[in-house]
Amino acid sequence: MAELIEGRNAVLEALRSGVQLERIMLADGTKASAATSEIVTLAASSHVPVEHVARAVLDSRSARGAHQGVMALAAPFRYAELGDVIRSISGKPRALIVVLDHVTDPGNLGAVIRSVEVAGGSAVVIPRERSASVGPIVHKASAGATAHLPVVRVSNIAQAIGSLVDAGMWVCGADERAESDLWHAPIEGRLALVMGAEGAGLSRLVRERCDFLVSIPVAGSVASLNVAQATSVLAFEWVRRG
Repeated sequence: MAELIEGRNAVLEALRSGVQLERIMLADGTKASAATSEIVTLAASSHVPVEHVARAVLDSRSARGAHQGVMALAAPFRYAELGDVIRSISGKPRALIVVLDHVTDPGNLGAVIRSVEVAGGSAVVIPRERSASVGPIVHKASAGATAHLPVVRVSNIAQAIGSLVDAGMWVCGADERAESDLWHAPIEGRLALVMGAEGAGLSRLVRERCDFLVSIPVAGSVASLNVAQATSVLAFEWVRRG
């Protein structure tokens, strides 16, 4: 089934990176901008038809009503294979792979993908069941990062972590109850960063697969960050250590 990509940046990044698009829809009356002009130019060079439609058409198809007057109809998202990702980092002294333990909010998934891509990470791994999948909301929240960062979908997270360990990755689990904080934990080198689900955190089996757990110190009244924010903090601590 074809997927909708919403928003100027997400559509533009899809065009720039060669995502296969069936057509682009522009809302009538959308103000011209550098982004929309580039979208039209790249669409022409890629032989992607651009269709002008009533704004109400986009409103009716939008997941969150934040399409900015631009939508693209794309082929279904192609997930990467874990084996291919492992081969791509073979021999590298530094690599970051983020594993999500049943994160269900697509906005959070998109934000995580964006942060990991910006931090120079190699992939995001998600489970096939009881998890958000890559779709329109994720494309939008990632600001186009889904076009650049491999996303792997696996049937068993614990087994996937085992494969990363076999590939020479250290496994760090984020847990607000951990005694070691991010300033003192070995968040560096070849790191698999495991983030828990909204509310529930890491499952027992996944926690047991981690080499060490790490917490993020907080100074305010709220006990913790959400999963997307926490991923950003930890990913850029990995960047800082580089």
